[in-house]
Amino acid sequence: MKSSYKITNLCFYAIVIIISVLVIGFPPHNTLCYDVFGYYMYLPLAFKYHDITIQDYSTITHLLDTYHASETFYQAVHWDNGNWVMRYPIGLSVLFTPFYFIGDIIARFTDYPTDGFSKPYQLSILYGCLIYTIIGLYFVKKILTHFFNDNISAITLFCIALGTNYLFHVSLHGQGAMSHNILFSLYAVIIYLTIQWHQTYLRNYMILLGLFIGISALCRPSEIISVLIPLCYGIVNLKSVKDKLQLLLHYKIQIIYFILVIFSVGFIQFAYWKYASGKFMINPYGAGNPGEGLELFHPHILEVLFSFRKGWFIYTPLMLFTVTGFIYMYRNNKPLFTPVFIYFIINFYIVSCWSCWWYGACFGVRSLIPSYAALSIPLGYCVMHILNSRRKYAYMAVIFLCIVLNLFQSWQLNAGIMDSTNMSRAYYFSTFLQTTSPTTEQKKLLLKGKFSDGIEVFTKDDSLTHSLAYASLLDFEKEHKHINPLFLCDTLKHTGKYSYVTNPQNPDSPAIEMMYKDISKKSYTWIKASVWLYSQYPADSINAVFSIELKHRGYTFKYKGYRLDNSNFKPNQWNKLEYYYLTPDDLRSKKDEVKTFFSNKSKYPVYVDDLLLESYEPIIDKSVF
Repeated sequence: MKSSYKITNLCFYAIVIIISVLVIGFPPHNTLCYDVFGYYMYLPLAFKYHDITIQDYSTITHLLDTYHASETFYQAVHWDNGNWVMRYPIGLSVLFTPFYFIGDIIARFTDYPTDGFSKPYQLSILYGCLIYTIIGLYFVKKILTHFFNDNISAITLFCIALGTNYLFHVSLHGQGAMSHNILFSLYAVIIYLTIQWHQTYLRNYMILLGLFIGISALCRPSEIISVLIPLCYGIVNLKSVKDKLQLLLHYKIQIIYFILVIFSVGFIQFAYWKYASGKFMINPYGAGNPGEGLELFHPHILEVLFSFRKGWFIYTPLMLFTVTGFIYMYRNNKPLFTPVFIYFIINFYIVSCWSCWWYGACFGVRSLIPSYAALSIPLGYCVMHILNSRRKYAYMAVIFLCIVLNLFQSWQLNAGIMDSTNMSRAYYFSTFLQTTSPTTEQKKLLLKGKFSDGIEVFTKDDSLTHSLAYASLLDFEKEHKHINPLFLCDTLKHTGKYSYVTNPQNPDSPAIEMMYKDISKKSYTWIKASVWLYSQYPADSINAVFSIELKHRGYTFKYKGYRLDNSNFKPNQWNKLEYYYLTPDDLRSKKDEVKTFFSNKSKYPVYVDDLLLESYEPIIDKSVF
């Protein structure tokens, strides 16, 4: 680093101090919770409990009960061979390893339990990720000062760190331990090494490139696209493609090392999968969570960019300057434009193809944060253009306002004024620049969907804002392909001539199954399911459940089961069970199936009649735009 970059250095130190104060001064209640719990679990399972496939599930029960890291153990999948397989990749655990052992050593000299999750472990991982944050910022600084002067480098670094959702996701609520922060740092190193290799062609740079690209893919498999950065570097036309191929052939031994290093790092994940599941290649995330996944032919590009739920340009408007900067980057640095632009387009498309395109509880589009290391370069070229413009003071004023807005909205989210999941346009403008907690009326403006408060009650207000869109009745009076005539009963019925008997020989009633597209055209709907039941036996002797579920390609991804008990069922009379079910709004497909049915696992007969499914969709579907 040249000593003349005084402003950039001061800016870097100031950013490091700000982030460090936030991380150290406002630590989360539990760093190792929810998704981080899944990324981290490899380490205590391997080194503390020596049970990497979780043969003793009481370990998980104890940890969840003690540290309340998650309501359920969604971070792993119970595989067909009886082993538990971690859903999340192993890469972050690899990077957490030195800090895990530091925490373990510290715990041994304190009164905290050495269980892998007590305070010494949590703080060690938290501060370790802070070190990774600083490393990432340092290499972004080195990249910027390689291409730009002191003023441009300082402004660009300041914009990336404080003018985007990067700040929130590296410093608050333990978000720095998530993959987005770590991947940002890895990309910064990858870009720096790419530049260095193309200037020197030294073997060590190529080996390190393979190492960091391999680790990136080990943290998140889709990050294997980071290989595009060194692969496309220097390509500006057809002739340069030929030149690049000749260059790679000339250094073919280095390329072999590069490939071997990537596969060697990747083998860590393959070896774990083989040991835990019996196969080298599996998809534990898809197997354990059919409700979310990559839909490459159904991108949510407009939602990711412009929605008030999580729109990138809405919550990180500074990135409009970055996208504009590609124009000036193309004019000034074509060899670097090609890899950065191609990487950005492909990465953005992959991010937009995730069915849960808003990525749960977060600020803005957190899955784009790793790309900010690369996007700092076109942003730098945009800043360079602005500083040479006649209207530079107007543009700089807009940039300043974007930074202030980002800082203020980060505070709003941290204070609970902005919602981390279900923002709507109406709620956004209702709470814009608000400094007090949202009112009950304001909260009604939020979107409904999968990530609600978990309480699914169709209220009086809901009845005024929703209308019946579809109804299907199964009364067993007509022939139906799933009705076995042997189990029709004409002596006990609620209405009509027949009811349907469930017993040990016939435990499940016929189901009402409909595709989502047939019951609603809106983004979500309320399902009202009801059934009439009769038995001579009391509820406490009957093991029976009335179920509603949503399925994707045969796999259930949201299930609600309502068990018979003494509060909802009386013997020797017809009892009506009626429940509401809020469909999640991250449907993989409009062809996903809604299903309701009754299941009787007891030895006593239960008679079923008038199974009804109704869909109450919103009259005005609150748009994410």
